Amino acid sequence: MIISTGTASGKSLAYLTPAVAACFDGGTVLYLTPTKALAADQLRGLRELRITQVRAACFDGDTPFEERTWIRQHANYVLTNPDMLHRSLLPRHSQWSSFFRRLRMVVVDECHGYRGVFGSHVAQILRRLRRVCSRYGSRPTFILASATASEPGVFAKRLTGLEMDEVTTDSSPKGSTTIALWEPPLTELRGEGGAPVRRTATAEAADLLADLVLANVRTLAFIRSRRGAETVAMSARAKLQDVAFSLSAHHTGSHRHPHIGHSHARHTTSSHGHPAPAAPTERTTAQDDADPSMPHEPRPPASLNRGSADASTGTGVSAGTGASAGTGASTGTGTGVSAGTGTGASGGTGTGASASTGTGTGTGGVSKPKADTDLSAAVTDLSAAVTRSAAAHPSSLSLTPAENLRDMAGPHAATDIDAAAGPGATADLSGMADQATPAAVTDPAAPIGGLRDGAELQDAAELPDKIAAYRAGYLAEDRRLLEKALRSGTIMGLATTNALELGVDVSGLDAVLIAGWPGTRASLWQQAGRAGRAGQDALAVLIARDDPLDTYIVHHPDALFGQPVEAIVLDPDNPYVLGPHLCAAAAEIPLTEDDLPTFGDTAADVLADLVSQGLLRRRPNGWFWTKRERATDLADIRGGGGTLIQVVESSTGRLLGSVDEPSAHTTVHTGAVYLHQGETFLVEHLDLDAGVALVSGAAPDYSTFARDITDISIISAHRSHPLGPGTLHFGEVEVTRQVVSYLKRRIQSGEMVGDEPLDLPPRTLRTRAVWWTLPADVVAPLAEQGFDLGGSAHAAEHAAIGLLPLFATCDRWDIGGVSTELHADTGQLTVFVYDGHAGGAGFAERGYARATDWLTATREAIASCECDRGCPSCIQSPKCGNGNDPLDKRGAIHLLDTLLTSPSTSTT
Repeated sequence: MIISTGTASGKSLAYLTPAVAACFDGGTVLYLTPTKALAADQLRGLRELRITQVRAACFDGDTPFEERTWIRQHANYVLTNPDMLHRSLLPRHSQWSSFFRRLRMVVVDECHGYRGVFGSHVAQILRRLRRVCSRYGSRPTFILASATASEPGVFAKRLTGLEMDEVTTDSSPKGSTTIALWEPPLTELRGEGGAPVRRTATAEAADLLADLVLANVRTLAFIRSRRGAETVAMSARAKLQDVAFSLSAHHTGSHRHPHIGHSHARHTTSSHGHPAPAAPTERTTAQDDADPSMPHEPRPPASLNRGSADASTGTGVSAGTGASAGTGASTGTGTGVSAGTGTGASGGTGTGASASTGTGTGTGGVSKPKADTDLSAAVTDLSAAVTRSAAAHPSSLSLTPAENLRDMAGPHAATDIDAAAGPGATADLSGMADQATPAAVTDPAAPIGGLRDGAELQDAAELPDKIAAYRAGYLAEDRRLLEKALRSGTIMGLATTNALELGVDVSGLDAVLIAGWPGTRASLWQQAGRAGRAGQDALAVLIARDDPLDTYIVHHPDALFGQPVEAIVLDPDNPYVLGPHLCAAAAEIPLTEDDLPTFGDTAADVLADLVSQGLLRRRPNGWFWTKRERATDLADIRGGGGTLIQVVESSTGRLLGSVDEPSAHTTVHTGAVYLHQGETFLVEHLDLDAGVALVSGAAPDYSTFARDITDISIISAHRSHPLGPGTLHFGEVEVTRQVVSYLKRRIQSGEMVGDEPLDLPPRTLRTRAVWWTLPADVVAPLAEQGFDLGGSAHAAEHAAIGLLPLFATCDRWDIGGVSTELHADTGQLTVFVYDGHAGGAGFAERGYARATDWLTATREAIASCECDRGCPSCIQSPKCGNGNDPLDKRGAIHLLDTLLTSPSTSTT
């Protein structure tokens, strides 16, 4: 069974009740989650029940070895993750025989997280689990849970290999959530080819986090990288440090309280202290944010860096309100608000706002600067109103969009909105900012974060301690302390990676900041759903990065609101995934003919190939593992596989961690900036033959991005159909990639400061791709109009890669592309987008299925960008090995218009 209802709808109770009943009957329960944080949260909830018959325990990389024996022998409710199931429980199933023999239920929580290559691996791990259970005579019931699964029954069957019932009716009460789409301003900096550079999403997130915490709004900020999470927390603490210093100075009559809003130059001072609880220590091996299988070890906390100065020109925000429904999509009607602010180099400031109401999300018109108001004031007022609304309506259901906006904005703004009723109407919302005059922004003598002139100065000094960072890599006990501090209100703002995205119950959380499109609508609704779990109204802000997809979302809110979440893509039959798990299954229990249906239709062919490679041996009674090595080491379920490259500190010989060989070309190449446990290193030399990358400690003010060139050849086309005057194809390709250089960009501003050459060998990848072609007679008129055909195809390829994650559950770094005016295999202008994983991951296939929608969105993203000739927000790519040259923005629009002149009509 799969339960697919909204966040905070009671899914945990739905599976917990039968699970506890199974423990009462003498059975056991296995609970699987993608992250350690969620497992720890579930364990806390179980222990709070104080049911002595339920002996629950977490079994993951954090579990002390002395406790593991007790868990194997006595626990009847084990919480773990796919990594530990793959590497420990299944290979050592004989040590768990009593547990597996009594296993009654397997709970797969937040199952939408199992997508792409990782999801394909998990699908095969669950098949191995079913086989081991059968060996011990048990047939457990599988219960899956997710708030954001598209076609839940179909997906659950694909994941487990079992027929599934689905529960999708959600009648749980919810508060309303205001969703704001926030586009950072363009700066005066110029990037590649003179393209304008936007202020970074992390810098905007730090400003907003400080504002919200100062307004006593409990906030979670989701940041895409570990370094980013640490940077946002430090920057926000620095801003609150300024406020604390100014309050202290104002108390003595020496200084006024400074504005801490956006686009404001700031002088920072040293920290008064560390966040409470104490700064978390970190582990000694580098791991991905989502990898919960490795143990953590202590190290001294990293020191806080202070100091930042921002200057930017103009900020835009659009917001819509609506009740979350079903799988997390917003309701069909909503109100859109947009606002903009500008700051000139001379220090002059202006803010304007416009609003429209009607069916759908609504978008505001182009804002005109209006003096003496401030967007920060409006946003702070909006966020503070969440708390007021929750107090005024503690048990209310979702408000209608217009009512909710009135309640959030206040009576003056409500009057303006009423006057503007009707589609396309606009109204001046400057009153919303004028009448609010939040104390945190404008009045040094007014309450700030609950502080008054009469409050002790010690309280002001503790403001920076209200913000901390949270990510994988911290010790387990420190992560638990941070979670507890956020729940209790000791910490009011937490900058985190996606480690807190899934299911963790933080009651009382009022606002969520999301720095950059999280990859899928499912992840967006999951992250936004962290706020308002106690039933109160909430605020969620998506801050756009300088990226085509982020730009498209903020300019096309209809692509987000009222849309279903993406179909979850996984391919358990991928031979590069299936092969290693067949070896692992044979090592656990020799495979027989009766086992083959469990692993899918392609298992027999893959087994024959494994025998020919000498990995398995065929005997009359089955297939046997032949090696001394652990078969589970063949499957790197969260990585790219291949030989591991050891990352070693050159001065001490200390092993910092390891990366797989495919990733080494882009992450630890010579000159790369490498982050480990909050410390920054520069790679001195990468020796692929020796399998070593030598690094040294450094503190560069830039990050690095590898760039490659790619050749592609078509092996076979599996499917094709007409697309306009061209043809769309899906099939198998061979990709040859070579990293040729790397970009250096300023961390705070995004400014490009260098492009350094590299000499690395090419790599070959056999995978799957979607590609489209246009014949010469169709594109000839474009060339005659003066468009660069190669540059047009190149620009369309970059934008298409950026937009595919909107239609397939992937990140732009999971896919690649090639474009050419004349391809050797097709003889035509051709644009390829391929899966970046051996054997394919299903992303390109999803692009083939949604080609018209995908390419239409690509065209609109390019056309709606405000730049003249192309920028990172539309057609420039940080991965481009050709230096983003040639690119023809206008030509790309005309090329896509030509391709989309008529819909596809047939499929073969």
